[in-house]
Amino acid sequence: MSDTREFSMQVQHAIDAADQAIRLATDAEYKLQRAIVQAHPQDIQSAQAALTQAKHKVRDAQEQLQTYNNEQYGQQIKQTMEQLTQASQDVEANQVKFHTPKQIR
Repeated sequence: MSDTREFSMQVQHAIDAADQAIRLATDAEYKLQRAIVQAHPQDIQSAQAALTQAKHKVRDAQEQLQTYNNEQYGQQIKQTMEQLTQASQDVEANQVKFHTPKQIR
């Protein structure tokens, strides 16, 4: 019983970390979009760094969740993995779309 509860807590921790990574990615995307609208080079660079950090957090969360992907928690993990995948794709698209030219760097 204790092992099951501990495993459940580990899975919940992984899901919570994934949710946090998704929020971080969303916040970084918003920060970049706002910086571009304001046309402020330092803010754009800061937002791009936040996107890179979010990308790493999303990848880490995906790897962590993958270790718990089983039948008991499958549906919840599957849904969170789909959200992580979408967040990863959004971050990647924003990094490509809003690439800072070298002369601004």
